[in-house]
Amino acid sequence: MKKMKLIIAIALVSMCTAVIAQTATKMAPKTSKYFVMVPHTQDQCMNMLTDMKAKGGDPFLSKFYFGCMSGDHTAYAVLDGKSEQDIRNMIPKEEQANAKIMKVDKFTAAQIEKMHKEHAQKK
Repeated sequence: MKKMKLIIAIALVSMCTAVIAQTATKMAPKTSKYFVMVPHTQDQCMNMLTDMKAKGGDPFLSKFYFGCMSGDHTAYAVLDGKSEQDIRNMIPKEEQANAKIMKVDKFTAAQIEKMHKEHAQKK
């Protein structure tokens, strides 16, 4: 009898934990992908790199690709965030004004096919 009560108690705790986890997931704000470009001049380059390093060290820098060594003084990244402003706040303050940020999406082959069908029906 004691074993049965223990099993039922464990099952109830497990179910409650699962419900709480699902509720937390549904309530968490959805993040999106944003393509980020941070242009700067050759003269601004070293200061920009220093600012980026100060913002988050190697973990932050590893999210970016830099065209500086090819003469394209722009930092590029795809970052996850809740909004464009959320992404802008991730960038050092000195670079925020020049940063270009746009929400981007991926499409599956099925989504593209559906869009073609919907487009054809509108004509």
